Amino acid sequence: MKPDDLHKYRDQLNMLRERLINELRGLIAAVPEASNPAAERSSAPTHLADHVNEGLEAEFAIVQNEEGLLESVDAALERLEAGTFGTCVRCQTGIPAARLNAIPYTPFCVNCAAQAAPR
Repeated sequence: MKPDDLHKYRDQLNMLRERLINELRGLIAAVPEASNPAAERSSAPTHLADHVNEGLEAEFAIVQNEEGLLESVDAALERLEAGTFGTCVRCQTGIPAARLNAIPYTPFCVNCAAQAAPR
């Protein structure tokens, strides 16, 4: 892969990483307010797990999804630094540029992604 391409992907991944971190901070900060009506405000510290209820399950699913995506981005940045970015971690073939442009954090070529997908 050309150095200019690697630089482009590094920039994309770093921007995506920053966006995800900011989104996660906002989502996590909003959980205590969303789970505790105004009349029940308390300054006592709580853990996110204490707030799981029917109304917040979707928000927790979003947080988990964003955390998983952040882990994928971090792994892609590690592959970039290791010199293995753009190579499928399963079959070791090159990942086409069109796929990397669409999903720059993907560790798999199309064939291996289809095989790894849950059914």
